[in-house]
Amino acid sequence: MAALKALVIAHRGHSAGAPENTLAAYAHAIELGADMIEADVRRTRDGRLVMCHDADVARTTDGAGQIGTFTYDELRRLDAGSWFDASHRKERVPLLDELYDLAIGANILLCLEVKGETEEEQLAVAHAVASEMDRRGRLADDFLSSFDHAALAAVRERFPDIRTAPDRLPERGHADAAATVEQARAIGATVVQHHHEDLDAETVSCAHDAGIAVWAWPVLTIDEAERALALEVDAVMGDDVAAMRAVVG
Repeated sequence: MAALKALVIAHRGHSAGAPENTLAAYAHAIELGADMIEADVRRTRDGRLVMCHDADVARTTDGAGQIGTFTYDELRRLDAGSWFDASHRKERVPLLDELYDLAIGANILLCLEVKGETEEEQLAVAHAVASEMDRRGRLADDFLSSFDHAALAAVRERFPDIRTAPDRLPERGHADAAATVEQARAIGATVVQHHHEDLDAETVSCAHDAGIAVWAWPVLTIDEAERALALEVDAVMGDDVAAMRAVVG
């Protein structure tokens, strides 16, 4: 079931040209022709769903501390862009609502990755994100992803139509075609995300034979994108949308 043309998925937005997981990065990805935006979702102390990869805000803002210790209003005061470039000093940690408004307006797909520091938190965030997907009528369009396969399985029991894209476990290491296929099958997923450096043609072929698409990540250069596409993957996910688009066409 190899795709006739692979999808280009912007990893945390076009994070090669704008601060990751900000509205600027998402908008830039759209401008450059991404087919989908991958973004990370966490929950604030007051239960708001916000876009941030790390548990601690120190790397990508001018603050410090765990996302879960901030209220949304407190988090919104932080500068989420100057670490990347002074021209982005007005960027803030966005809400999932803001990303959805942007994505729907631009008619672009989303892959929303659940984040949390405990299994309980990941499950709670997974249910909250799925509920928002359902509220917006996007269960059959977007994807919910996570390294926590149990959380994805639990959400699918509640929302049978949801599309999931689990990350292959373990994150790194030699490709195991049978294990990769079984991980996806076990939770009813039709997509599996696989680190491109560990991916091989056998794994892609076995996944396709089982009706499972393979997304290679995180491709950072044209050479890496070309290697992944030579394996007949269904999507390349990376930081530089322009580089991926140059290869995919």
